[in-house]
Amino acid sequence: MHFKYQGKNKVGESVSGKVSARTKEEAIETISHQGILPISIEEYSPFSKTFIREADSKVSSKQVYMFSRQLSSLIKSGVSILRALEVVGEQASNPRFVDILCSIRQGIKEGRNFSDCLSDYPRIFSSFYVAMVSVGEEGGNLREILAALATYQKKQQQIKSSVRTALAYPVFMGIVGLMTVIFILTFVMPKITVLFINIGQSLPLPTKILMGVSHAIRSGWFIFIPLGALIVFSLIRWMQSKKGKYIVDDLKLRIPIVKSLVLKVELGRFCRTLELLLGSGVSLLRAINVAAPTLGNELIRTEILKSCDGLSSGESLANSFAQCRYVTPMMISLVKIGEESGLLEETLHDVADTYEQETDEAVQTFTTVLEPVMILLVGAIVGMVIIAMLLPIFQMDLIAS
Repeated sequence: MHFKYQGKNKVGESVSGKVSARTKEEAIETISHQGILPISIEEYSPFSKTFIREADSKVSSKQVYMFSRQLSSLIKSGVSILRALEVVGEQASNPRFVDILCSIRQGIKEGRNFSDCLSDYPRIFSSFYVAMVSVGEEGGNLREILAALATYQKKQQQIKSSVRTALAYPVFMGIVGLMTVIFILTFVMPKITVLFINIGQSLPLPTKILMGVSHAIRSGWFIFIPLGALIVFSLIRWMQSKKGKYIVDDLKLRIPIVKSLVLKVELGRFCRTLELLLGSGVSLLRAINVAAPTLGNELIRTEILKSCDGLSSGESLANSFAQCRYVTPMMISLVKIGEESGLLEETLHDVADTYEQETDEAVQTFTTVLEPVMILLVGAIVGMVIIAMLLPIFQMDLIAS
């Protein structure tokens, strides 16, 4: 059962929140153990409209970036962490995020660390984010850590934005081509079909196939639309499953052009994350374990973690990376030089910059090549449909001549 409550804490401030318990008495006991004097408590359904609205209102990575930037600025100005969270919450437009910030403030008031409160929301604040904040709390440089996190998040958003922008035009061309073919099959083809039937002569095979497809779409659209939606939904769910994600990630690393782009994106992100952790005073072994989960590709993440098992026994990072089949020789060589010179952080910074720059160049090249390919592909499909429609007319001209 779920309960909403309002009460007073030890210093007399009004607080509110939610708690799960088997009975109302157990809920009151749980709240009291938290040092809160309950004033009112009532049961609520997690499937109420409010809950659905909050669940649907997702917290984006951009909102987390703004949160980091604003919190860093407020702390720099001498504002306490509690007041800073309150100010950020007042400015937030996402109701779900406002509730989360209120819960985090309440946890800090109860004596928990800021990083512990953030770890309650792993889908919003990653293990990397929580680890960085924890380091900032331990070292007394939380403001600098939050500023570094904001810079890191901004760079990652820029990389994702460049990839999305590059894919926007090809996707648009594909949608336009599909809609054009559907329009021809559903509105143009039926009118021409009547003409072909009245002629009474045998039709070419491509025209018969096109007429059959046109008839199937017009007569069975009420089946095809939900069936297509079901297939897309099932495919998305499968790709989000552990097995499906593994297969997709493996496929990405088998296609030469895609593999090169994926490696640049993933290794660039890994080096940037590792650089940030090491610069914040995190030990190398812990930094590897925190940075690896930020990788999106399951195979690369598993290989890096497996190859770095020898770090605890004194093996160098470069030798560990050499055992990973997805770490490039260039990265291994630079990391080895960085370790020998004692400038590993600077080396990781340079590697990350190099891969991020190469990612931008690869995306631009990919877009430059993909745009004309999509135009030719869409043009070829539409052209074949039109030719199949006109074949009987050409046949009539040949017979007449």
